[in-house]
Amino acid sequence: MSSVPAATIVVPLLSQEEDWLRQCLRSALEQTLPVTVAVVTSPQTPESNLEVLEDLQRRHSELHSFERPPGGGFADAINAGFLSASTERIGLLLSDDWLLPTTLAECLAHEADIVATGRRAFAADGQTPLWERIPSPSAFENLGTLEAKASYLGHFFLFRKAPVLAVGGVDPEIGLTGADDYDLPWTLLEHGASVSVVERPLYRYRDHDKTRLTLRERTLQIRDLRRVLQKHGVAAAEIEEHVRRKQRWYGVSTIHALENPNWFREEDDDDTPTDH
Repeated sequence: MSSVPAATIVVPLLSQEEDWLRQCLRSALEQTLPVTVAVVTSPQTPESNLEVLEDLQRRHSELHSFERPPGGGFADAINAGFLSASTERIGLLLSDDWLLPTTLAECLAHEADIVATGRRAFAADGQTPLWERIPSPSAFENLGTLEAKASYLGHFFLFRKAPVLAVGGVDPEIGLTGADDYDLPWTLLEHGASVSVVERPLYRYRDHDKTRLTLRERTLQIRDLRRVLQKHGVAAAEIEEHVRRKQRWYGVSTIHALENPNWFREEDDDDTPTDH
């Protein structure tokens, strides 16, 4: 098998459970095709995480790590990883999650600018299955707006590097929620990007209640959503409709939102915090 990397998988890293981080990185390194893995750390990344990186780097020369630009955040970390890639194709993996060994090979079988896959979610233990989402190419094509198409796509993402860099990468002005998996695909679609949807749950999503971007304060996530919608010229009345539909997913684990779709209304009606 050729040792030339077929793609670069970028992992932005702030702080993560050591076992979860190790599982994430091993899954990227153990793809069935040769790969480069670029971990972009933060000044706040704990020493325990850096020790996991150092341990894996001793055994995997294809694993590289470096600190994100000074003063930068989540978007800057991802963009730094994208810019570092010497490969034509770049993937994005979050440090809570992991990949099946064939994820890269199955995605590289598609020539599109954006390749997106299905997800299977597990509890924090990484063993207990919770839910899965398998996208349909025909359903994607039948969606009537670019917003709907951008919203439909999800991790794992494999991008062509050139179109991503041409639009400036992940927009740091958006904030944290949706910058990578909603605004970036939407921006690429506006610039004519092609899309392939893989009908397989190749991305393993850890649906936990510790620290995920989706568990940030709901008001902050709604603020980020409004920024995305305003950026793309959505009318004010439509923005409120999008907020109404999407806010159930903000501030709790996905499994909680699936099982209790009105959780935020209950919280608004009562000063007693909901049991997350």
